[in-house]
Amino acid sequence: QFFAACGRQNAQHPHAWAFVDEPLVLNRMFGGEGIRNVGTQLSWLTPLPFYTEMTLGVFNGEGGTAFSFRDPAMDATHGRTPVERDLSGAGDLLYVPRIASSFDLTDAQTLVLGVSGAVGPNDSGSYTQTRIYGADAYWKWKSPKAHGGFPFVSWQTEALHRDYETGADPTNALTTETLTDWGLYSQVLWGFHEGWVVGLRGDYVTGNDGQYDPNDIYRGTRERVSPNLTWYPSEFSKVRLQYNFDHGDRFGDEQS
Repeated sequence: QFFAACGRQNAQHPHAWAFVDEPLVLNRMFGGEGIRNVGTQLSWLTPLPFYTEMTLGVFNGEGGTAFSFRDPAMDATHGRTPVERDLSGAGDLLYVPRIASSFDLTDAQTLVLGVSGAVGPNDSGSYTQTRIYGADAYWKWKSPKAHGGFPFVSWQTEALHRDYETGADPTNALTTETLTDWGLYSQVLWGFHEGWVVGLRGDYVTGNDGQYDPNDIYRGTRERVSPNLTWYPSEFSKVRLQYNFDHGDRFGDEQS
């Protein structure tokens, strides 16, 4: 069982995140646990003049760690009574392809570009499917005279789009529909002194109205701005302070 290489952050364990919480778009599409499941992954380092790696992950895709796929929870199936779909063939698996290339712009700057996706069945119907597409970019500058990795500046951005096909559920007066969500986040980190990093992240996510709950606050448009400050007393510990300002079309403003 391992985290799928879908985008840049999903493959990271929470303790490696640059912020306390995950971006809004990742939470909406991958759930609070991220995509991690039992499976296997193949990778190929291409013979191109610049670093390019292609990977394909194949997963069981069932349970709470596969939120947009074969997750039997009612909130994951958007009000439909979950349909138990056994793992009986290749069409029941979750596929996660990714390609990423790295470029050394200068001796002090690196740029990494990637595209990825996740395709597999979901539990809202007998033949329904979920498709997620994404693109990400990561740039980092590190001083040629850096000591212990400082000073540095990094920028990371991911954009994701999801099409979630739903089945009909006459019991709950719901017909088939495709729920579409998309969003992005962008974050900048500045390691201004050894052991000290200041960061700023902006989030945006939106989606179309669903039949089950047209006023669902978790599917409406939402924006968030998050500055933070992290101190690393040692290689194995950190102290982080973060502030979130959230605005949602369906819940107003919230601060934390």
